[in-house]
Amino acid sequence: MMTYTAFTKATVTLVLVLWWWRMPETGYPPAGGTIWEHLLWPLSHANVWHLAGNLYCLWAGLKGRLCLRKCYLLAVLCSFLPVVPGLWELMPDADASGGMATCGFSGVLCAMVGVKWGVWFKGCHGMTAYGTFCKRVLPFVAVGFLIPHVNWSIHLYCLLAGLMYGRWQ
Repeated sequence: MMTYTAFTKATVTLVLVLWWWRMPETGYPPAGGTIWEHLLWPLSHANVWHLAGNLYCLWAGLKGRLCLRKCYLLAVLCSFLPVVPGLWELMPDADASGGMATCGFSGVLCAMVGVKWGVWFKGCHGMTAYGTFCKRVLPFVAVGFLIPHVNWSIHLYCLLAGLMYGRWQ
């Protein structure tokens, strides 16, 4: 019998694969974008490797309830925050958007990770929990700052929004 979490992951996988296969790539550009671009960017992926990486993180990295609807909403809301360029985009003659619109499910995944850490923080007392979070999670977001064409700021925004939601829900 399939658990609720496995069913949710299977449904998300099916939706993302079908969207990648049949639908146009959507995303929101750093200069704004339409409301539809902000609502649908988590469903699109730049290529099959981008999709595979996000699905790997979904299946291998996340356990327990996923709060999918809330995390999707957090990711969409975070997409309205300004994009901060990464290291490569700060170089002379570089395009601040990396030439691409932001897309992919990783914002939702980061929100899920943030929610799970936020819930864990409820049971902890003191700053030690926050230090553990900074050592174990933030380096993964920081690496995105160095990778060309990765909107690391949306990952950070979603992670922190999820953290706040999980901590204070």
